Amino acid sequence: MRDAIDTVKKWLRITPPTTPPTIGYVIVASRKKFFYVSAINLMESIKDHYPEAKITLVVEERFLDGNEKIADNIIFCDDHARAKLIGMAKSPYDITFYVDADIECEHKDISTIFDKLDGHDIMFTGLPADRHYCYAEVFFDGARKADGTKAGFELCGGVCLYDMRKPLVREFMNDWYNLTVAQYARLWWPTNEDGTEDLKNYPATLKRWDQFSLWWLTNKEPKYKDLKVGILEDDARWNYYSKYKYDHNKEPVVLRHYSSSGAKSLEF
Repeated sequence: MRDAIDTVKKWLRITPPTTPPTIGYVIVASRKKFFYVSAINLMESIKDHYPEAKITLVVEERFLDGNEKIADNIIFCDDHARAKLIGMAKSPYDITFYVDADIECEHKDISTIFDKLDGHDIMFTGLPADRHYCYAEVFFDGARKADGTKAGFELCGGVCLYDMRKPLVREFMNDWYNLTVAQYARLWWPTNEDGTEDLKNYPATLKRWDQFSLWWLTNKEPKYKDLKVGILEDDARWNYYSKYKYDHNKEPVVLRHYSSSGAKSLEF
């Protein structure tokens, strides 16, 4: 018995106590006041359903009007078209759920999202065939399968669940931002053997999407071959576009996405 007790005491001395990971939401508001107003509404709706939620607002300082106080943490950003990516990379939480600003929460299950990694490093919502009618551009020749089947974007970046405790994930988030900045600045694009842009496999229309830099990193970048990227189960309920024509979810919608090019052009 004494030996057993001594063994337990030794184990307690050499095994450090574990602390639960920090969890929280990241929301980004840049370029247009519309995104700031939308972000305030999103944060209020999250806290309506999950009062204990910890939220970091990544925002341009010029937008602040006092309503930002609902956020638990503020990080300032610039007005880059994809400031959301640097906001994601700067998350202060171990497990982070990024949410586009023009989304509204409508279900208490928002509190359960941090349990949805399911062994993955990063989780997105998907772009399955039955929802292609809702998206501007999906297929391109450079994504074709080996058997010739057409393919393209499979991941949607409107929301993203990721584990920042892993160095590879942190590196990925920074690389996604940096590659997108280069892409938008026309400083990077896949090339042919002669150094010219490969516009046959990767047409110029793709240059407007951060989904392309996401696709490139997850499909073409060797250092991310072991990154575990997945799609959330019943994913539509976590990013339900308002333009969907019919139900794509099994359980109630948690986050409804009001993405609209018209609304994004509004000035306040």
